[in-house]
Amino acid sequence: MEIRVLRYFLAIAEAESVTAAARRVHVAQPSLSRQLAGLEQELGVRLFTRRPGSLTLNAAGRRFRPVARDLVRRAEQATEVMAAIGDGEQGSEFTVVASPSTVVSFLAPYMARSTTGPVFRDALQTDPNDVFDALANSDADIGISTFPAPATMESAFLGRTPVMAQLPVGHRYADRDVLDLADLVAEPLILMSRSNVARLVLDEAVSRAGLAPDIVTETSSAALAQSLAARGSGVCLVTDAAQFGLRELVVRGPEGLLTVPLYAGWDRDHYAGGALRDLVAGLRDFAAAGLRRFTDL
Repeated sequence: MEIRVLRYFLAIAEAESVTAAARRVHVAQPSLSRQLAGLEQELGVRLFTRRPGSLTLNAAGRRFRPVARDLVRRAEQATEVMAAIGDGEQGSEFTVVASPSTVVSFLAPYMARSTTGPVFRDALQTDPNDVFDALANSDADIGISTFPAPATMESAFLGRTPVMAQLPVGHRYADRDVLDLADLVAEPLILMSRSNVARLVLDEAVSRAGLAPDIVTETSSAALAQSLAARGSGVCLVTDAAQFGLRELVVRGPEGLLTVPLYAGWDRDHYAGGALRDLVAGLRDFAAAGLRRFTDL
């Protein structure tokens, strides 16, 4: 199946006429008709309902059109990538796989402040546990997770990002910038499920400090945790950006601020490995600068 023929099919589908499509793609009408007939023979189905003077997509054609568009798009992307490599460029725009909270609270702020170097053009969002599986089974270029990449990938430690306690502006601790762990666990807590890395960090810190929360509400949704905090049900602990007017406080335990790690992973043979390493360096610097904001609190 040739990409050229798929372009012809798409032109005919849009024009609803072989004659009009032939003018658009600069191919003789008899040749275009033969190309369409060959495509239908190759697929084993007719793609159009033929009426005098027009062709309209039938059910099979309507199912095939998005497939054809996707194949043409991928072919165009491949051509652009290979052209960039031929010109000595290593690529500058990448697709990342990350959790929604990582995209919102880390990658999007990085993009907003980065004016040079490689950037992200798109993000595939999934659970942190599934980031590198999703990367391996997609066309994305790099994965970023709170869990390390598998040994089969090139990987890098990006740094750490603080776990934030979020509470309503009327809360008695709302005027603070830092909340001590002992004060935190004395409050009703709204926590993510135990598979969440922020929850794992909290549980470990609480255990090492010999503390125990009095009241805990669990949820698997960060947005719901925040909404419960906003209505006064307790203090939520998430890595997502604050919403619903919540105040953010970093949490300090006996051994320092509570933070979660961030790791990057990508294909060892990626055509733009150099640019990805430059991107990782930028992310590492951004993570370090973000954490420095809280170290003197």
